Amino acid sequence: MQVIRHSDPDEFLAAVRPLAARGEASASFFEGAAHTMKRTPPTDGERIYLATPSEGIGAAMQRAEGPAIIGASDATVARAFAIDLSRDLRELQGVVGAPEACAAFANTWLELTGRGHRLRVRLRQHALKEVSDVRRAPGAPRVATDDDVDWLIDGQSAFIEEAGIPDAPARLREHLPKRVARGDFRIWDDGAPVAFAAFNDAAPDFARIAPVYTLPGCRGRGYATSLVAELSRELLARGKQRLFLTTDIANPISNAIYARIGYRAENDDCALDFVAPAVEHGSGD
Repeated sequence: MQVIRHSDPDEFLAAVRPLAARGEASASFFEGAAHTMKRTPPTDGERIYLATPSEGIGAAMQRAEGPAIIGASDATVARAFAIDLSRDLRELQGVVGAPEACAAFANTWLELTGRGHRLRVRLRQHALKEVSDVRRAPGAPRVATDDDVDWLIDGQSAFIEEAGIPDAPARLREHLPKRVARGDFRIWDDGAPVAFAAFNDAAPDFARIAPVYTLPGCRGRGYATSLVAELSRELLARGKQRLFLTTDIANPISNAIYARIGYRAENDDCALDFVAPAVEHGSGD
């Protein structure tokens, strides 16, 4: 089996479409990446890995210092991606996708690099086509502006630390202001900013909502529920046919919030972090 690396987003988009039959929410990562590349081409020297197999079903993408995302790829395809990536990215942070695919990738990675893995989080992919009625929290949503950038960077940094997401602070400071300028962030105000949500709508017919965060002292008041519901209605009104988001399976609060809004679980993924091989110490004489 050969791994085909793509530089043309349209070719990658066509090659990943069979994955949608295994879960549209999971496949949306790849479709969204292709459309994002079309809207905002990578800068010179920026590494973006987009790959599909010559046979079987699967896709892989990896950017900057992030993990390889392989979705619901066949196990044999996942193994081929691991072999291909090991040739020039042995410091890969981890892998995200369906459990069977991730296990095949991680076991191959161990064989090739000596680096083992540990489970970071179990994820659930959700999809929505219609927003349910939910109780509206005090306050109102608004579009984030340049004046909110510092507050959003602090909030997103707190979200990254709380969720255990591997993301470089420098990358956050570089890309978040661009997303704010593009209009990707919404803030819920109740006398002051209390929560935020963002989205990626590069694809013509769907959008993915992420991240969503409420300040720790403001939780339990329905702010995130109201904000995501309002944002979901806005995106559907703008012509999006499907919306997607990801939750931590171990967080019953967020899963319940999105279920009330109308998001329905499609499939489960996992995120594995690669770790350095253990060092064996002799007892000595």
